[in-house]
Amino acid sequence: MPDRVLRTERLVLRPLTAAVASGLLSRPVAEEFPQPDDRELLRHVAATADELIRHSYLIEFEGALVGMLGVAGALSPEGDQEVRYGLICAARGVGLATEAVGALCAVLDGQPGVRRLTAEVRPGNEASRRLLHRLGFGEVSGASPGHLRLARVAPGQPVPLRRAAPERIVGRHVC
Repeated sequence: MPDRVLRTERLVLRPLTAAVASGLLSRPVAEEFPQPDDRELLRHVAATADELIRHSYLIEFEGALVGMLGVAGALSPEGDQEVRYGLICAARGVGLATEAVGALCAVLDGQPGVRRLTAEVRPGNEASRRLLHRLGFGEVSGASPGHLRLARVAPGQPVPLRRAAPERIVGRHVC
């Protein structure tokens, strides 16, 4: 069953199809879009025999294309699904990315096998870190070189237990 258009309060998230990807590669929307990472995804989508890649969307705001978001790769054997997103500079700072990523997370939370959503950001990208923290992500280990990895457990999934640190005795004890 193909992805459907998602709507939020201010956004329309349209499934990314091979035809749309080809069009964006031949006629960029803006000087800053698509970015090199976006082009890689667009080439992949344009070259695939499938008409659309599940859970990859174009982000529209007030009728204009302002970015893309979707999953990065297949679901891991452990149930991790990585999300990626990006907006043009002119659309940043007004909560659009939070709204878009939140909508994608809501869809992915209900997918079979998804136990945890993950995302990677560069250490200096504080806006993206704050966005992910607002959506319930916290920092975890296992990031790619030069990135921070954040994750959140999908609703209904068990929260991994953290081992308690050994108790540290402070001060002087007299028996």
